[in-house]
Amino acid sequence: MLRERLKLADERGTTLAELVVGMGLGMIVLTALTMVIIVSMHASARVSARVHATQNARISLAKVIEELHSACVVPKFAPILAGSSGTLLNFSHAPASEGAAAAAKPIRSELLLDGTSLVQTDYPSLGTTPPSFSEEAIGTQTLATNIVPTSPTTPIFRYFKYSQGELVELPQKELDATEASSVIQVKVAFTGLPTTGSTTDKSVGASVENSAMLRLTPPSFRKEAGSPPCQ
Repeated sequence: MLRERLKLADERGTTLAELVVGMGLGMIVLTALTMVIIVSMHASARVSARVHATQNARISLAKVIEELHSACVVPKFAPILAGSSGTLLNFSHAPASEGAAAAAKPIRSELLLDGTSLVQTDYPSLGTTPPSFSEEAIGTQTLATNIVPTSPTTPIFRYFKYSQGELVELPQKELDATEASSVIQVKVAFTGLPTTGSTTDKSVGASVENSAMLRLTPPSFRKEAGSPPCQ
């Protein structure tokens, strides 16, 4: 009985040192778990931002290339027009509403990189032959937002002509009428960025590129033969 009473009267327990060590180990475990959660959340946000940027860029690029593929509405009429540059594509094409028509009337479109937005402005045909276009716009729409050139030295629009049996890139400047009339290929390339606030990681941007050949028949392999657009 005396031994049992001594056990009940024993006030020994966890010491302060043991308590501090236990709390320290607990804090280390909690910190490690918190870091794992934070890293997982950042990774998830980064993947989601890249997916959205890729979708935005690819959809916009597909629309531009689709319009370029419908540019040869009038045979032997050059669809790329004077004033086109690395940030402005000035061209004629069949409107989507008349894409399947036997004799579609072309419209003129200007695709302009305005800051980080790709804006399209359309102008109607005056019904003349060869085609001429009104100066009064019939509509403006934003094709894409949060896009930038793939590099500071690479424009989003690049133009190529056929010379001596091969494609030759035209100088990166505003095209005059003669240069524009020789363009048979347009390359479009840009980088889609994530929406503001979705992530602070700028490396998640998605770069896309495609091209459209403005020919009804393949270019000749003979170096002396010319290959104008839409022939």
